[in-house]
Amino acid sequence: MPVFNYKYNMVVQPVCAVILGFHGCFYLHINLLFNRVYNMKIVRSDNLKINTNSKQREALRATLSLYQCYVRDLMVLVNARWRHFQHYQGNEVIKATEHLIHPTSKRPEVKHRYFHQRYYKFPSYLRRVAIMDAVGQVRSFHTRYDDWLDNSGMKNKPPKLTCATNTFPSLYQGQCIKFNESLTSAFIKVYVNDDWIWHCFRLTGKTRYEKQGKRLSPLLTLKGKQWTLSLPSKLEIPLIKQQDFSGLVLGVDVGINTAATCAVVDKSGTVLDRKFFNRSDKDREYHLMQRIRAKAKKQTKHGSKLPSRFCTQDHRRLKQLANNEAHQISRGIVDMAKVSGCDAIVLESLKGWKPTAGRKRSRMKARFHRWFHRLLVGRVASKAQELGIRIINIYARGTSSNAYDGSGKVKRDKSNYANCVFASGKRYNADLNASYNIASRGIITLYYPQLRKQLWSQGKSNTCPTTGNPLVLSSLWLLEAKVG
Repeated sequence: MPVFNYKYNMVVQPVCAVILGFHGCFYLHINLLFNRVYNMKIVRSDNLKINTNSKQREALRATLSLYQCYVRDLMVLVNARWRHFQHYQGNEVIKATEHLIHPTSKRPEVKHRYFHQRYYKFPSYLRRVAIMDAVGQVRSFHTRYDDWLDNSGMKNKPPKLTCATNTFPSLYQGQCIKFNESLTSAFIKVYVNDDWIWHCFRLTGKTRYEKQGKRLSPLLTLKGKQWTLSLPSKLEIPLIKQQDFSGLVLGVDVGINTAATCAVVDKSGTVLDRKFFNRSDKDREYHLMQRIRAKAKKQTKHGSKLPSRFCTQDHRRLKQLANNEAHQISRGIVDMAKVSGCDAIVLESLKGWKPTAGRKRSRMKARFHRWFHRLLVGRVASKAQELGIRIINIYARGTSSNAYDGSGKVKRDKSNYANCVFASGKRYNADLNASYNIASRGIITLYYPQLRKQLWSQGKSNTCPTTGNPLVLSSLWLLEAKVG
């Protein structure tokens, strides 16, 4: 999320309050915020593989196992005393927990000596990581449990606190891990023969973000048989000033037939470029879905129910195909915005939207079930943040059902659902028409903030300010003629 700097408020805002009054100060404050350059603070991670032999793997496995056992025992303690722990914030919880489990020279007696005896010589920094890990998991459980009590009316099964979790430790630089300058090796404090010793490990892999931002504590992870170090880095990406805007946005319509339809539109309503992105794995996806459908039909032929892990491998392959396609298509969309010099990428806000089309057990219903629109939008937003490109989410209703030329409602072509027919009889691609209207709503939001506020105050946020009709691409033409 964008992070703003409010230092100028101490001088500017009191003066504005005297001259303009409260409401005038508020609007001037918003304008100063919009014109000001600010940075987006994001976190990105690099992965380095740890090359190990049998002894090193055993040492890492013993370290991870002991850490997970420590977190499990701490979760039991924290949950039992949650009435007190829920009020602690930040590092206060570390001090309160150590007061119960960790004896010192000034505090020789503690209430729970089990932790000192069972986990003797446990590194202090790793202990604090385990405490924060345990408290975070217990806090998450109680939050979900409170929501279950308040919202569901205790109709469904309550959430459970699972203490035996597959969590991974963060390693503090200098205390639990020491890198060399080239990041080709690292000394990690591991648990060997009931003692904690430093052991050297060889690392391989490329770092992309490590030199661009501030390095954070790495995470020791295990996936399958491969041990890795995840190196997070905090990046500050500057956004463009308003006076340096190019006046171009990229409107993206995410669809079923076409994965994404993009159009580059300037603030006057001129379409400069357009492109269609299709999934390259349609045949493989269709083959897997047909195989699942055939197996399900055979399984339920005599009234039997499907088992809990029915066609797990095929569903996993479908999920991996969708994840790969989301990466490929999102990279193409962001590259298009970068080459065109767009200030923002405009997307439909489809969070929480559920399709109603398609009969039960029909192919259309299955296609909607496998639709990866939220995954694609998330990938686009993640990649755009790294380039400092803004992401604008607009209200989706009416973008596909209204003609971009302002002629009114459109009708879908019965012979080819990908096309639509305008009221004037013009035939056009439905997804391309929607991308124009999506871009127009993003242009109003980005380049005409005062007009946007005025429309919001009138309760007509998605209407043309000139005609009062739904906001489409032709609204920009009328607005440009009026301003000019």
